[in-house]
Amino acid sequence: MSKVLAMAAAFALCSSVYADIETFMDCYYQPTCSDPTFPDWPWNYYVVDLYVGVSNDDEWTSSSATATIDGAEFFEHPIGDDTPPLAALVAIYPALEYDSFYCTTEADAGNQPPYKDPSFAEITNEDQYRQATWFDTPPNGGEGTFLIARYTIHALPEELPVTFHVWGAHTGWYPGCPFEFTCVIPEPATLPLLGLGLGLIRRR
Repeated sequence: MSKVLAMAAAFALCSSVYADIETFMDCYYQPTCSDPTFPDWPWNYYVVDLYVGVSNDDEWTSSSATATIDGAEFFEHPIGDDTPPLAALVAIYPALEYDSFYCTTEADAGNQPPYKDPSFAEITNEDQYRQATWFDTPPNGGEGTFLIARYTIHALPEELPVTFHVWGAHTGWYPGCPFEFTCVIPEPATLPLLGLGLGLIRRR
């Protein structure tokens, strides 16, 4: 999914700068799509994307992140896994694009989003807790802004609001670029206002 699309539906945007790697987080309501596996999609699904912005000839090499939510659970599409979904499968199961996964900054046209599968040093997936350390050997994507993790949350109306918290660090040529973000997912009634650009929050 493009950054423009994420921003259009975003209800929280945060960023953290350290050395030559800047971390962004977008929280947004799941765009509408038709998926035979989930006939009621996109209701009650919310997406949190984690991006890195790499500059000054630096190179992303790895990330470690811990994410938690309260009162809901992380969504895992039954067709997906911990890496970016194959574009051919997304064509059949569109909601698969918004599965929870990790990726690198290097492109792979066979995936949607078009990022390469990472290697994992460790990974834990639970209903309300996800922790992973993932990496790739440079050269990767070089300079630019890249999606490196997607966390999708399934929250019923009676479970809202839900607090999402993620923290960790990236490495590049400059080691140890920490980040920490919190996103409070609002009631669905507030979302039409957010679609008009109201309620957007930006922090550095």
